[in-house]
Amino acid sequence: MKIEKFMETGKLLQKFLFRLLRRAKSIYLLLVLIIALGLSGWTVESTSVRIPIIGFHDIIDIQNPADLPPRRLAFETDYTKQKLSVFLEYLFKQNYWFLSSQDLYVYFIKKSQPLPPQHLGQKPIMLSFDDGYEGVHKNALPLLEKLSFIYKEKGKFVLFVNPLFLGVDIGGDFLAHTSCEELRAGYQKGFYDVQSHGFSHKNLTKLSGKNLEFEIAKSKSALRKCMGDLDNNKVIGAHIAYPYGALNRKVEKILPKYHLTGFLYNDGYLRVKRLRNNYRISRMTVSKDTSPSELIYIAQRASTLKKKE
Repeated sequence: MKIEKFMETGKLLQKFLFRLLRRAKSIYLLLVLIIALGLSGWTVESTSVRIPIIGFHDIIDIQNPADLPPRRLAFETDYTKQKLSVFLEYLFKQNYWFLSSQDLYVYFIKKSQPLPPQHLGQKPIMLSFDDGYEGVHKNALPLLEKLSFIYKEKGKFVLFVNPLFLGVDIGGDFLAHTSCEELRAGYQKGFYDVQSHGFSHKNLTKLSGKNLEFEIAKSKSALRKCMGDLDNNKVIGAHIAYPYGALNRKVEKILPKYHLTGFLYNDGYLRVKRLRNNYRISRMTVSKDTSPSELIYIAQRASTLKKKE
């Protein structure tokens, strides 16, 4: 009887050891695979990427008296051409990938296409400008053109525009806005990505019914009317940044009818892996007191896109 119990115990022990060894082998193989993937640079998966999306407004030239008081009112969100020049030159020198809104959607959010080989090894960043001020076209675009020519790499600005004010310049506390012709010129050169900021910059959360739908729909249709013959891929007006950064569920419910993505102001990085809602993409606000070194620090924290093996 004791011998039979001993043999039965031995069989149970043998099964236990066999299962333990099999599990240990699986763990060992898994560890080997993880290490191999890490060494091969698999960590480039677009889902693990951190992207800074930076939001500017008007760009002023402190060497131009027309851009300064008393000839022009000063605003908290004004940023100088001189500071922007320092930041842009850093991005070009370090070979950043200037994302368009559609690049962000296709390669990182929807992930419908693999990352383009020419952008592997780069850090992605998006530079956006709200409201469609003429100062961006007059002061920022020449910087982008000049640096793109010097470094043989084209930069990109994402302009979130209110179509009602295209070409409007009435003075006072109302800043001049770019015209349709200026938007078309920047777009044809490949430097502008033109997207929606609502038709007339109304707070969308304070609208409802037909008024809300009009503000969203009219913005898109007006941008398409201005730019449509240049937009073979139908991506102009496909994305929106919310006026005042304001969003609620009522607004969010109507957005998929007109837009693919929506951009907030919450001073956070876009962490693609954590994004659960295309209409709540993080952006960082720039004020007149933001230094180029602060912007450079933000840019440095972007993920480097490595080759997927």
